[in-house]
Amino acid sequence: MFFKKKRVVEAVSKRTEDEVPFVVPQIKTEEAKAGYVANRFVSPIFGTRVKDEVIIPTPYSRTGDLDRQLDSFRTKKKLTKEDMKRKYGSEYPEFDFVSGNNLEEAMGKKNGNITLPKSENIPLPNKDSNNSINNNRFEKEEGYMEEKTVQPVSQHKTSINDFISKKHVEEPKKVEVKIEAKVSFNKNNKEYRLPPFSLLAKPVKKPKDSGEWISKQIESLNTTFIDMGVGAHVYTHTKGPTVTRYEIILDSGVNVKKITGISDNIKMALAAKEIRIEAPIPGKSTVGIEVPNEIAEIVHFVDIVNQEKFINSSDPLNVAIGLDIDGKGVYTSISKMPHGLVAGATGSGKSVCINTILMSLLFKYSPDNLKLMLIDPKMVELSAYNELPHLITPVITDAKIATAGLKWAVEEMESRFVNFSNERVKDIVSYNNKAKREGLLEIMPYIVIVVDELADLMMVASSSVESSIMRLTQKARACGIHLIIATQRPSTDVVKGTIKSNIPTRIAFSVSSYIDSMTIIDSPGADKLLGRGDMLFAESGKPQIRVQGAYISDEEIQNVNEYIIRQRSNEYFFDQEKLVNKAASSAQSDEILIEVARYVVMKKEASINQISKEFRIGFNRAQKIVEILGEMGIVSDNVGSKARSVLVSELELEELLKKK
Repeated sequence: MFFKKKRVVEAVSKRTEDEVPFVVPQIKTEEAKAGYVANRFVSPIFGTRVKDEVIIPTPYSRTGDLDRQLDSFRTKKKLTKEDMKRKYGSEYPEFDFVSGNNLEEAMGKKNGNITLPKSENIPLPNKDSNNSINNNRFEKEEGYMEEKTVQPVSQHKTSINDFISKKHVEEPKKVEVKIEAKVSFNKNNKEYRLPPFSLLAKPVKKPKDSGEWISKQIESLNTTFIDMGVGAHVYTHTKGPTVTRYEIILDSGVNVKKITGISDNIKMALAAKEIRIEAPIPGKSTVGIEVPNEIAEIVHFVDIVNQEKFINSSDPLNVAIGLDIDGKGVYTSISKMPHGLVAGATGSGKSVCINTILMSLLFKYSPDNLKLMLIDPKMVELSAYNELPHLITPVITDAKIATAGLKWAVEEMESRFVNFSNERVKDIVSYNNKAKREGLLEIMPYIVIVVDELADLMMVASSSVESSIMRLTQKARACGIHLIIATQRPSTDVVKGTIKSNIPTRIAFSVSSYIDSMTIIDSPGADKLLGRGDMLFAESGKPQIRVQGAYISDEEIQNVNEYIIRQRSNEYFFDQEKLVNKAASSAQSDEILIEVARYVVMKKEASINQISKEFRIGFNRAQKIVEILGEMGIVSDNVGSKARSVLVSELELEELLKKK
């Protein structure tokens, strides 16, 4: 590259004598106009290739409200000359801008990081082959500020001439700008920041077991095989948080059932509380024997959520489950489940598993993109999540209100499918993509319904709960509504076949019997678990794996919930009173209720069989109508197999109907 030679200006060697007075030449105006030739103007920035007027360009193009962007620079408190000289080294620092002395402050560069205004996305300077400025921006997707790699101004002080007038510019170093808490805005432009992982307690790491205990276990296993006459030996082992899996290789011609047949002998030789034999291990030609560790390790929630696989996952509704035997994090997407069944005995870890699922969602989703319906008949497990802005309604603790809430979810599902049909899309992902692309539709949030105890609901209203769950599990996946159901009584009268058939993802904790294990995961093994978070995770279409569930304390849950509640107030879709009224009106919405009431009062008795025959309806419907009449005070309570007696006259009945 060739540069133009700089003109050498000769120094003045002679000085004009003082005696000669300075005479101002008198030039006539007309002659000056006719023969005037402008002096050659040299700009300190652009050289001679400029017009007469000097315009100092900005080092990058600005968009949006310029007054608001430059207010912080323009409206600074005016400094005195002494303060100017102390801060900038000159009483007139604005003239140093041309040479680049104060360029860093003007461009908002502090400590090597580029600080941008929150309200504007301003492109940063980047030289391309045509000397034009490249528009690199912080882009917004789905309401979140994504992490971008930007090219800031070079670290050393440079003038604007170095950025614009020169053809050869060194490539600036790339600086990664990381934003820990992602920011989203709702329709009212209320800022929301996702909770940081610093709210979770840092676990204290304990020393791991020495290899002596494992070597003794291997020796005991090999001795047992020799004593029992089984041609097998330990090939390798894998130590997990709570159990160690020993892989056994069988000699040629040895039946696999010989290993399962001596399980009691193996348990006695190892002095183990419980062992689980996996014969064979899926995808391997070995048999696995899982033995509890001498000292069990606790898997903390912060250890598995603060991982790149969880943070950078693109799967919708991604949640953290725990650690497998290999010590790797186990994650799953609720949208791929698409519904989950969690079952186990009391104290086995179901409620902690529900908490880890909910906290995983709260760490990744704002109230604009996720809504929760929490049903807690036990009244204490999910009470910490009250007043969250993610909730559709306050935590439901009454079984009858829960039944109405599930019916509301069915209605919401139907209305969403109507919207899909009108917009000619097939699922929630297509709908939201169209809403972002066109900007005419509102983003449709995901809805996750968590039922902490299904057995209580089935006891109160078995038929209505079962029908609502069936409809939701069959159709609700496409419209973004998902169910997580937990129960401590995994019997066939609670977890019915109609419910299990549409919930392919199961999480089985420790149960008391082989039959309960078959009910949950359709295979044995859950009766051999250790409890305290030890689970079998059977994901849809994949073989079941043994996982140690993550543990999160009540204090950590409270810290995260308080952080979220401080940012936004709750905006419920409906409150408890409206839900109760809706449940009552839906219960009394039978078409022939008034006719049956008048018939019963006329007959002076309420017989379910008589009503069924007279109005040609089914026995269950007739029974439901008689129960409604009992709640209204028209007939007496159930008296066994006898017909119920009537408590009102015809005039009193008409007055009751008018009030209703």
